[in-house]
Amino acid sequence: MTDHNNYPFLDAISSPKDLKALPEEDLAKVCDEMRAFLLESVQETGGHLGSNIGVVELATALHRVYDFRRDRLVWDVSHQCYPHKILTGRRDGFDELRKTGGMCGFTNPHESEYDLFHTGHAGTSVSLALGLAIGMERDAKPGRSVAVIGDASLGAGVAFEAINHAGALGHPMLVVLNDNEWSISKTVGAMARYLSRIRSTRIVQRAQQEIQSLIQAIPVIGGKVDKTLEQVGEVLSHYIVPGHVFQELGVTYVGPIDGHDVNGLVKTLERVRELDGVVLLHILTEKGKGHPAAPDHPEKVHGVKGAPKPTPTESEKAPVAKGPAFTKAFSDSLIQAADRDVRVHGITAAMPSGTGLDKFAEVHPSRFHDTGITEQHAIAMSAGMAKAGLRPVVAIYSTFLQRGYDQIFQEVALQGLPVLFCLDRAGLVGQDGPTHNGVFDLAYLRTFPGVTLMAPRDAADMNRMMQMALRIDGPTAMRFPRDTCPADEYPPVAERREMEPGKAEVLVDPEKGGVCIWAYGALVNEARKAVAAMKADGLHVGLVDARFAKPLDENLLAEHLGSCATVLTVEEHQRQGGFGSAVLEAANRMRVGANRVRILGIEDQFVDHATTREEQLAAQGLDQAGIERAAKRIAQRVKEV
Repeated sequence: MTDHNNYPFLDAISSPKDLKALPEEDLAKVCDEMRAFLLESVQETGGHLGSNIGVVELATALHRVYDFRRDRLVWDVSHQCYPHKILTGRRDGFDELRKTGGMCGFTNPHESEYDLFHTGHAGTSVSLALGLAIGMERDAKPGRSVAVIGDASLGAGVAFEAINHAGALGHPMLVVLNDNEWSISKTVGAMARYLSRIRSTRIVQRAQQEIQSLIQAIPVIGGKVDKTLEQVGEVLSHYIVPGHVFQELGVTYVGPIDGHDVNGLVKTLERVRELDGVVLLHILTEKGKGHPAAPDHPEKVHGVKGAPKPTPTESEKAPVAKGPAFTKAFSDSLIQAADRDVRVHGITAAMPSGTGLDKFAEVHPSRFHDTGITEQHAIAMSAGMAKAGLRPVVAIYSTFLQRGYDQIFQEVALQGLPVLFCLDRAGLVGQDGPTHNGVFDLAYLRTFPGVTLMAPRDAADMNRMMQMALRIDGPTAMRFPRDTCPADEYPPVAERREMEPGKAEVLVDPEKGGVCIWAYGALVNEARKAVAAMKADGLHVGLVDARFAKPLDENLLAEHLGSCATVLTVEEHQRQGGFGSAVLEAANRMRVGANRVRILGIEDQFVDHATTREEQLAAQGLDQAGIERAAKRIAQRVKEV
């Protein structure tokens, strides 16, 4: 693993107290070592790299100036917290970063007193920091509240709401705008263009000094009337930076300054710490600074997978055939659909590459829309597009779609509009952990009247569901995991049941009085392997690909509840409110066999990060072995009765 002996300055730092004791001239050396350490360690373990090596100087300066046991620090999203973790005594944890039982890739209060929240979604830091500032007012010597937010996150609606409120209240707090022109992808929107105007001209960086000198040189009034000086300065400031939005919101704007000059940052932070009210410090950084690929490909260094592990020899392990990633299958299906129908548009909220829509954008650029980190707006906009006769397809991760819950209800479902929501990363996601696990979408979507919910088990059904969904005159949602499709498509597409809403597909007929598994989505493939293994052991278990969580195939379900001893539902979702709950509700409504339903899903807990999704599935009993164990236990009880 990483050789920790190459970093003498970092070795001397076990807490921010050690950092504060260093002479000023050593701070740049600390930053150099930290960047080198992150480049070495994160490329070995995997994790968010570009964002972290871009804030090395900022994290160092913040911990040099503030005492975050008394002051309060909130990192927006917090995927850029690695330098912060190093400076707060957690460097040894990087060998197990984002691995099972290892250090979290985000801030986590269970790890350190310096981490206040376990966050992973963008735009909320200013709200959290304002709440902390209000709470600290009661203290005899209140500390300062600091939020670090990126330029892409600043475009999120909740960030604007927070700055608007903070400016009105005037509580002392600092908002550090880390402006690197990127989130995962290039930052988009009018705010990005506005920041670019500020960033691109050095006259703005010197605006206040130049305005002051200019006014002082004006005959008669120069240097004589302070109030006039202030008023004229404001006018000229607006002339140089038209519509200075932050000042208008009651926020003191400082910057932009070089975010990679650690000593300059320290001096600026010491100065703004003494200012009253809300201060926004605009710093300019380079995403991925120090990585050779960063200047040309910042997106590629956002997250790295880590060094590949040794591959077993053929004698040790036969290669496992894999199909395309579900994301690619979705992307291919959407492109084909758009080729056939000019009404089809693709929409995402700052995740074009993650959702596969970057490929769609290349083929159909005029029908691609990246709204930035604005899930609420993206969904409401899609409703307007649908009302105008288009067929919008909104591709957003399951965990991020939660941010637009009210718009799904009010603007889409209530209006009965034909918007297709495609939920990537539905289910467990491995190293990103509970902030990114998409395990609540069925519960929050299933309650909306008129919404069709589906999940494909492979690439063929992805394509078929896409075609079907775009024909439905109402809201639809399709979920799929962060995984690859199975290489073998069973049965062949030509032999499959027609794809129509609310119709399941029987893959293995159940025996009368036996056990039948009703699986939903990608876990059909794990259930298929379990059923095959049990058949080899002489135990026959039926298998159904439910396909739809809403509407359910109630006719087939009633038949199986009437003839089978037990129906075991399997899903990669919380047990509460999920597919199994839908089956139970249907059984109760039909007054047949509700006591015969058993649910296999994620327990009532937030699932911690793990090295792989497969480990998480195994821990929840949702892999082949877990499904097999559950089915065998049920079959044994049936036999005993």
